[in-house]
Amino acid sequence: MDSTTTLVNPTPPTPYFLTSTDSKNATFYAHPGIPLYTITDDGKQMIVNDRRTPGRIAAIFHQREILPNTISFPERNGNAPISVQKWLRKTKLADGTIAFVMGTDYGPYVWKIISSHRQKVYAQYDLDRPIASCSFHATVSNGKPAFLLEYDAEPLREDILLAYLLQRQRVISEDRLIDVFVGSSGADKTS
Repeated sequence: MDSTTTLVNPTPPTPYFLTSTDSKNATFYAHPGIPLYTITDDGKQMIVNDRRTPGRIAAIFHQREILPNTISFPERNGNAPISVQKWLRKTKLADGTIAFVMGTDYGPYVWKIISSHRQKVYAQYDLDRPIASCSFHATVSNGKPAFLLEYDAEPLREDILLAYLLQRQRVISEDRLIDVFVGSSGADKTS
């Protein structure tokens, strides 16, 4: 007797939203409006709190002038700060694409730059199937998620969210530098 294949519709990716572009008071939530993490920033550190577990801090970004210099995970590595450049290391892939390799408890994951405001995340062993798609909006866009995470990548949600914050800050900082050196994109800044 021949076996038959049962087709199962894959679970759609989960969208995650950001309430504000101001990291001094922002919340990440999943649709429909379930707050997961709050972000506070006093200028010296950006603290990411887990809203599902009161009192739990997911990570602390230790600031320097523009971008964070180190990150510490209170529940990992004995809370020792590690260099952001070590945790999310810039590299060039074999095809010449600029990417960032993120170290996780599940192995390395690659953030590939798709366009100036979009990146996709892949397991380093499978650069053909993205596990997350990220958008770096300059303003909060109603109805558009900050990132989409595939169902089977949910254990990486916290790492993706933390790296998303770093990558978003990097992209926004680069945009500001371009505006300073090249001039505004023609938009009327006074209105």
